[in-house]
Amino acid sequence: MKYIGKVLFLATSLVAAQSPTASNTAKPEPQAETQAQPEPKAKSESIATIVKQQFGSTFSVTTTMPTSFIVSDFDADGVEDVAIVADSKDPLPDSYDFKYEVADPYNSYFGYGNPRVTAAFNSSERLRNHSLLVILGAGKEGWRSATPKAKYVLINVPFDTVETGRMLTRKKNKPPIFVIKAIESQLMDSAVWFDAKKKKWHWEPGGSRD
Repeated sequence: MKYIGKVLFLATSLVAAQSPTASNTAKPEPQAETQAQPEPKAKSESIATIVKQQFGSTFSVTTTMPTSFIVSDFDADGVEDVAIVADSKDPLPDSYDFKYEVADPYNSYFGYGNPRVTAAFNSSERLRNHSLLVILGAGKEGWRSATPKAKYVLINVPFDTVETGRMLTRKKNKPPIFVIKAIESQLMDSAVWFDAKKKKWHWEPGGSRD
């Protein structure tokens, strides 16, 4: 009986030792929190601030288009640039204070692109009453730099939305360049591109849209 009692006591002790208690129960590892989606690098609010800082208060970011800005490397220097769709009743006067160049690549294509004269052409046409504000970036900050490489205001380009596009150049063995694809939804696409060597913007018609 003593032997049996010892066996029962030993078995009971082992069961008790293996039973979980509040002190030694392994706590479940906390589940990893769902990471919030990163915010866009350039919100519309920050774009509006940049426009005011770089081009002055006569410009405002458009609110009538699905895309108000596109980011790419338009001068092929490896640094990000930006093209912003903006509205302005008179883009010329602040060009001196804010050191941007006004260009009219659309009318230049047809042989007459003096922006001092053609700036008045866009007021009566819905597709041509927006400007493209282009900032060529500099350094690690790119187009967000306080002192960018160059700034342009492109007027009279017809479009109702813009996208980033690519275009082959006439030079052999050269990779395609990034361009501003200006889309007229009921008519055609066109390309606005920058000649980095001549520092000049060009407009070229593309294919018609069905």
